[in-house]
Amino acid sequence: MIMKPSQTSITSIIDRLPLGAYRIGIVVICFLIALMDGFDTQAIGFAAPAISSSLHIPITAFGQVFSAGLLGAMLGAFILGPLADRFGRRWMLAGSVVAFSLFSLLTPHAPDLFWLLLCRFFAGLGLGGAIPNLLALSSEYAPRRICGLLTGLLFAGFPLGGAIGAMTSAHLLPLFGWPALFYIGGTIPLLLAAAVACAFPEPLQFLIRRPDGQRRVGAIVRRIVPDAPADGTVYVDTEERPGRLPLRQLFSGGRAAPTLLLWIAFSMCFMLLIALVLWTPVLLREAGLSGPQATLIVGLVNLGSVAGTALGGRLVDRFDPCVVLPLLFLAGAFGVASLGYATGSVALLKVFAALSGFSLGAASSGLLGVAVLIYPSMMRATGVGWAMALGRMGQAIGPLVIAALLAGGFAPNRIFQCWAVPALCAAGAAMLLRWGGLRAMPAADHSSAAGFTDGLQAIVNKAQQRGEPL
Repeated sequence: MIMKPSQTSITSIIDRLPLGAYRIGIVVICFLIALMDGFDTQAIGFAAPAISSSLHIPITAFGQVFSAGLLGAMLGAFILGPLADRFGRRWMLAGSVVAFSLFSLLTPHAPDLFWLLLCRFFAGLGLGGAIPNLLALSSEYAPRRICGLLTGLLFAGFPLGGAIGAMTSAHLLPLFGWPALFYIGGTIPLLLAAAVACAFPEPLQFLIRRPDGQRRVGAIVRRIVPDAPADGTVYVDTEERPGRLPLRQLFSGGRAAPTLLLWIAFSMCFMLLIALVLWTPVLLREAGLSGPQATLIVGLVNLGSVAGTALGGRLVDRFDPCVVLPLLFLAGAFGVASLGYATGSVALLKVFAALSGFSLGAASSGLLGVAVLIYPSMMRATGVGWAMALGRMGQAIGPLVIAALLAGGFAPNRIFQCWAVPALCAAGAAMLLRWGGLRAMPAADHSSAAGFTDGLQAIVNKAQQRGEPL
């Protein structure tokens, strides 16, 4: 009697088996890349006064410098997310990290404003491609029950990198000068890029389509579960597959309204977050605070954002995102508007800075948690990449808007109050997600256990007998 090979769903392997050291290693590397992304993005803000003095560039020109890096990040998210869906996550992620590493290392050697703009643009191009690809790649290997939590934890690396940059710059700038920030921000990511290129796998859903897909998927499964069967198992992908143009698929199958609403929320949220960390020091100094006090306030924004970002994905996992996200954005609107009324009290500024960072950080990671669940695997990097790209567009516009308000004679407290407007717009878009059909979204295979076979069930039983959590 000829035994038929058993079939095992790839999704069931990811969702039902213990996380394990192999997948935890993937998450840790992705977190460190996100951290260095945040460090590099905000380093230019901390170094701006010193660069202005060193290169004799007017401080008012740094609105262009900020926006050049953020414009590059926007284009990177637009371009590199879809390319990863077609050619693979691992090499696109490694290439993105190498790009922002090299141009960070070149930034201290820029002789004038033109070359500084060029370095920041191409560094931003790599930065923009890194985040959507690392989020998509890590989510491919994360059980769906913790996908939102994992997304929040990963994205928390961005504000944590900014907070580390604030603390680092306070000590490094007086001792080694501003170039030290960019040498650190360029060297560490090169090591992380090497780890991605040498040790990271491609998603199982991507590998299964290769001619030797069964062998390669089986090898990775045995790294996740060492006692998995070496042969006799056929791995299958039960998840929805898009056609040849994944961008078109973002607007098909009931995804059009959620996609557009996500884009609005992302652009408003990211515009506000970047304005807070880049322009708050300048505005607070204009309002009469000292440099160390202004730096402390920005540090509290970042630390609040770290805590909020880490929790935002979990909130979306546990509660209705159409309720949680609007509430977070409303809290953010209250926090940033209150900064304008509290410029006379450092204690109140600390409270409202932490509140603003926490609520907006939680909202941003909650949006990312929704984005990775809306889109199926093979268009996930495209979906997240375009959402991030719209967010980056908001980031690129934000510094120019603040510069225009300053040039127009707006007082710092009025500018803080104006920042509530993007938060209110994001709250409205998030609230409309319910009527946009978010609950009806055909996200990636919700019936992950449907393809379970006896062989895979035996592996799960063994894990339970050893006391490993599922």
